[in-house]
Amino acid sequence: MRLSVVIPAYNEESYLPDTLASLGRLTRKPDEVIVVDGNSTDRTPQIAESAGAKLLRIPKTTIGEARQRGLLYASGDVVATTDADTIVPRLWLARIEESIAPAHVVAVYSGYRVCDGWFPYRFAVNVIHPPFFSLSRFFSRPIAPGQNTAYKRDAAIRVGGYPVDFQSAEDIEIVHRLKKVGTVVYRKDNYVTSSGRRGDEGIRLFFRMAKGLWLYYTTGSATTFSFPAIRTRHRAKTSLT
Repeated sequence: MRLSVVIPAYNEESYLPDTLASLGRLTRKPDEVIVVDGNSTDRTPQIAESAGAKLLRIPKTTIGEARQRGLLYASGDVVATTDADTIVPRLWLARIEESIAPAHVVAVYSGYRVCDGWFPYRFAVNVIHPPFFSLSRFFSRPIAPGQNTAYKRDAAIRVGGYPVDFQSAEDIEIVHRLKKVGTVVYRKDNYVTSSGRRGDEGIRLFFRMAKGLWLYYTTGSATTFSFPAIRTRHRAKTSLT
């Protein structure tokens, strides 16, 4: 089984080196790492190539299209997705490979934690989110985060992949589509660590998230809702094992 890792990125020179380094520490190495660069104006492309990743350069676009372009470009049987500000644990791909191996399984996902940033956001993600991630496997549309989802490439293409016009919730939508053609597995032991920079928006973030989820779950679309691009570097992230 070939495993591809796809990372969308835009101006991520501060975080991408740590993300790529964590992939280098995996017990099960990826067969390819693809950085989908949305026309960055910083050193993101050079960092990706110097680390041995394949660089797919595209115009700056929606997150849905960036992930879709990565899916189509990947050559692996399984595509694992993460973000450019995320550290993956050493057993990340080994656990994904184990869970997705059965023929009836089409996708596997887990949650994420943040280790820095605004305390209310850290509390929400680290304490409140985990029960929802666990329970979401019973939802018609499981809450699968884009920084910690993997799926069989052929199955993903068969269901249409990502909605390219989505500016958010594209990660939830592709798993919703995949759930129609096979089993989606949730692993509670395979969390990744992301930066807490999104919390820099403050209290407005919670209203933004609530509005976005409400729009998506009531209309099935996320073409008008997005998060602001925050590129502030926080303190060094820690790794999970």
